[in-house]
Amino acid sequence: MDIRTHTCGELNTSHVGKSVVLNGWVNTIRLHGQIVFIDIRDRYGKTQIVFNSENYSGDFETVKKLSMEDVLSLSGNVQNRDKDSVNTEMKTGKIEVLVENITILNAADPLPFVISDRNSAEEDLRLKYRYLELRTDELHNNMMIRHQTYQSVRNYLADNNFIEIETPVLMKSTPEGARDYLVASRIHHGKFYALPQSPQIYKQILMISGYDRYFQIVKCFRDEDLRSDRQPEFTQIDIEMSFINEEIIFQEVQSLTSHVFKSVKNIDLPNPFPRLTWEEAMDQYGSDKPDTRFEILLKELKQITDRSDFNAFKSVDIVKGIVIPDGGSFSRKIIDNYTEFVKKYNARGLAWMKGEDGKLVGGISKFFSDDLQKEIITSTKINNGDIIFIIGDQKQVVLNALGALRVEIAKEMKLIDNNKFHPVWITDFPMFEYDDQSNRFVARHHPFTA
Repeated sequence: MDIRTHTCGELNTSHVGKSVVLNGWVNTIRLHGQIVFIDIRDRYGKTQIVFNSENYSGDFETVKKLSMEDVLSLSGNVQNRDKDSVNTEMKTGKIEVLVENITILNAADPLPFVISDRNSAEEDLRLKYRYLELRTDELHNNMMIRHQTYQSVRNYLADNNFIEIETPVLMKSTPEGARDYLVASRIHHGKFYALPQSPQIYKQILMISGYDRYFQIVKCFRDEDLRSDRQPEFTQIDIEMSFINEEIIFQEVQSLTSHVFKSVKNIDLPNPFPRLTWEEAMDQYGSDKPDTRFEILLKELKQITDRSDFNAFKSVDIVKGIVIPDGGSFSRKIIDNYTEFVKKYNARGLAWMKGEDGKLVGGISKFFSDDLQKEIITSTKINNGDIIFIIGDQKQVVLNALGALRVEIAKEMKLIDNNKFHPVWITDFPMFEYDDQSNRFVARHHPFTA
């Protein structure tokens, strides 16, 4: 095998006429009689290579039998593409390589799924063949963003007098927000190490040792059930500082975040980041990690519903509603589906009314006088063609259910621009909350993690 001279993402018109060696995977194959076009791929990009039976010295039948994901080493000459075959979406789209010789380094077995359409395969199958899934553009891009983020974080913190220090992975068990993963000691029988939920103890030692600005990109472990926002092992940017106040934390983390977004994605974040107290976030968004990219807010309605004839809301702690723009077109089936959705968050039901001709109609509207309807219209700013969903229950049930519902509906109605980033500080978190199931107070949030 010849050592490659170039990657599959760097050739351009300046290389025309030069002999090159490429190594990579067969990405696509196109047979045109006695000419075969193949896109060969590596992590840097793709290059079109051409086999012409008239001047190819090898076995042309072998070329025609090549399969997707075969690994090749090839040599050939760079030439300009015909004008009508230039591909402006490829970095190498103006050239192609006329192949003189190939070596099949590894012939691929039949693929268990089409790599370019990985989402059509079941997750278990994709995980079984993870090495194939990792070849996709999407996952490759994720890996590159992660790498660039690490580099950006390290560069910024080093430039701001932080020291990167590794802390031990095997440590003494210290109670935190979850169960520890335990590792048996071979030397000390019957005793165990714990994997760190965070390097808290060690960074405190560093602070009292005089290392006033420390950081590391560290792996942490928490033995808890897997959820969308919980993983048994995860990576965090761990920072500790001495001789500071809360405002310095805000400034440093905001500057770090803005630097990373700018250097990795060329995105300018607002300066400063807006701030919401925990109470404000829960009251307006029903979440302590609110998505502020769309304007559907929770509205307080208890004072109005208490004066209505709808008795179901009179004995509950709070009543809140969310107005969905253009939701007046929702069918009864859609409304019933949302009712089932909020029941997953322990809500007993989902009341609703629609805006029409300056009034509220349908659902529970008959229980509200004209004056009360006007109050609701004024306080919620519901317009004709909108719908308002209302829940009355215990405070946490109402906030959790409506908070989840607003996001679910926004996703379904495509109200969220995934190209926008709205960072927000949530301040004044409560340290503890009462857990009815365990009949005790538990930590509301990891006290040392943002």
